[in-house]
Amino acid sequence: MDILLSIFSRVSPRLRSFFFKPWYQFLARSYQKHDWDFMNYGYAPVADQNQVINLRAEDANYRYYIQLYAHVAGAVDLRDLKVLEVGSGRGGG
Repeated sequence: MDILLSIFSRVSPRLRSFFFKPWYQFLARSYQKHDWDFMNYGYAPVADQNQVINLRAEDANYRYYIQLYAHVAGAVDLRDLKVLEVGSGRGGG
């Protein structure tokens, strides 16, 4: 199933949206936990990249979700800049 969805995603953005939007909505409705802080798929670097980030103990359970932000935003030096995160969907991250 994962391979099929991956192929659809590459072939057609519309087809990807057709499959992923209902799945995303289903997750949002089904998971009613109040401490659901992130709603992204996360990021796990490949073994040879050695990109472990230091986290506070209370953030350890959110490692992969936080790593996604670190990976994307870490490509640019953001010191002393104001950054606006623009997302679409339900948020949660």
